[in-house]
This record gives sequence, C-alpha cells and structure tokens, in this order.
Amino acid sequence: MRYFSLAAAGALLLLVSTTAQAQDPVPEPVPVPRMTPFVVDARGTMARLKQDTTVAADLGVESTDLPNRGLGFVLGAHVYPIRSTKFALGIGAEMLRVRGSHTIKTKAADEDEDDIEGPTLKTRWNQLSPQVSLNFGGRDGWSYVTVGLGRASFAMERREPDDTTAAPEDDDAKKISVLNYGGGARWFMKKRLAFTLDLRFYSLSAQEATAMHVATPKMRVMVFSGGFSIR
Repeated sequence: MRYFSLAAAGALLLLVSTTAQAQDPVPEPVPVPRMTPFVVDARGTMARLKQDTTVAADLGVESTDLPNRGLGFVLGAHVYPIRSTKFALGIGAEMLRVRGSHTIKTKAADEDEDDIEGPTLKTRWNQLSPQVSLNFGGRDGWSYVTVGLGRASFAMERREPDDTTAAPEDDDAKKISVLNYGGGARWFMKKRLAFTLDLRFYSLSAQEATAMHVATPKMRVMVFSGGFSIR
C-alpha cells in the first residue's frame, strides 16, 4: 500500500509538470510609448462676437448691425517637459487672428435695382498668449484643458462705402489683457499628423476710446476652432 501511494504521488507530480510545460508562456507586457514631446497647431476659427448696444450707439448704428461672427485662424506650438504614458504637462504659446465684417444694406425703391450699400462695421482682433495645459491620453490621441493670459488688440470700426484709406495700425496704447480657458482633443490619423478640435472662452478687458476707435466694454467671447497638429 505504501509503495502504491508513492507511485501515485509521483505520477501526479509528473502530470502537473508536463501540463505546466505544455502551456504557452505568458507574454511580457508591451511598453506603452510616452506622449509626444511637442506639437505644432494650425486651426481655423469661428468666434461669436458680441453685439453691444453702447458700442453700436457710439458707431451710430443698431446693435444688430454689428458683426456677430468672426473668422480667422490660430497658430500654436507646445512642448511637454513632463510626460508619461497617460499624462503630460504642456507649455507653449498661441497666436490668434479674427476678423468680422457686416455691411448695412438698404432696399432700393425700385425692385429692379440693387440694394443700396451703407457703412461697413468691422471687428479686428489680434492676440498672442502663453499657454499651460494638462493633457490626458496616449501618444496617438489625447484630450486637454488649457489656460493662458496674453495681450491683444481689439478694435470695432465703421467704414463708409467711399472710404478707401487703410485700416489704422494697432499700437501699444490699445493693447488689452485677455484671459483664455477651455479644452480640446487631438487624434493622430498618421504617424505625425493629427486632427484637432478646440473650444475656448476669451475674457477681454475693457478699453477706453482713442482718437480712431470707440471704447469697448469687458466681454467674453466663445471661439471654436478645428485644424491639424504636427509632431
């Protein structure tokens, strides 16, 4: 009986050892690459401009005559000094340029004639701001939240139909501080090219009137942009 028990135990150990050797080896985990060290952005923008009644009165028009939408672009560059497989801290800068325009037209007395063009209301907005961002995701796609504080020139003007003079140059006296905050995401479709969406809010400081520009109140403007990133 004793010899039978020893033989059975030996057979069981041999069976376990054979089964363990027959199993596939456990693959080692594949290291996940860290997020990219930098990106360069180029995005087209659409801004929801404010139709302020005070500004309209100073320009001699109705508030609905002011442009309520501006188109432009954003150029930016960001580096990520602290980055891992799922998180990165970004530091960079962005340049924003937005233009809005609306021409007042009056119906002609004769239906066969073209509408009579009146003055054109223009909005010009240029800005440069440093940015800090928190980024969440992987190397080939991530979302982010960002905040920046920069300086901008923001002007709202009235131009008459026969006015052919050039727009006045932006000067340092007109620079205002602008805080921006928001977020977006990047999806890399190819090794170095990504599609990018961004939604941002810009809080513009009030500015006093100058010899060539009316005063503008403190305002918040929403800007949506989409474009491409390169790493």
